[in-house]
Amino acid sequence: MDTSNDSAAILAEHLEANGVAVVWADSAAVSVSHPLNSAVHEDVTAVNGRYVTAYGYEVGQYGDEQETAHRVAYLVNAGSRGESLPVDVELISATIQRALRLGSGRPDPDALTELEEELRGHVALLLPEVRESARSLWPNSIEAHRLHARLDGIWRQTQRSLGRGVLSAQIRVHQLARDCQYLLAWHTAGSRR
Repeated sequence: MDTSNDSAAILAEHLEANGVAVVWADSAAVSVSHPLNSAVHEDVTAVNGRYVTAYGYEVGQYGDEQETAHRVAYLVNAGSRGESLPVDVELISATIQRALRLGSGRPDPDALTELEEELRGHVALLLPEVRESARSLWPNSIEAHRLHARLDGIWRQTQRSLGRGVLSAQIRVHQLARDCQYLLAWHTAGSRR
């Protein structure tokens, strides 16, 4: 018996209970989207006892489908609980530091790919939270316009690929690390308020 099929089916039920639209991609994968905007979506696959997004970010494990569904619903900005996911500041900081230390030598392309996936996952977690905190700014202020422009730029960066060469990939990972660092700084400043 293939447990990934059963787990994906259980996850799909929990996702629907969280108010997201679910489409089966295959027996072990689902495509999840915001109920009002199908452009906001996430593909989740059951692999080796865990659930991962299309860009490799782990969102849960088999047996923990209810919390996994909550995390995925949050990623597509459709969470029904109105609470945010906990942010592991130490883990995100460690990932940023690893990415920024890649400057010397010729990094392994697999390491670059792995770091890019981790950073994209961290950005996906932090970006909605920072967008929400930006609502406290005066809407027509210069600070609000600058923040929205920066957040839009960060989102566009997450949509780009690593590029063709190692240098291109290294620059891309470095830029993602800086963007993640910016979002993490906003998160930590917001948690002190």
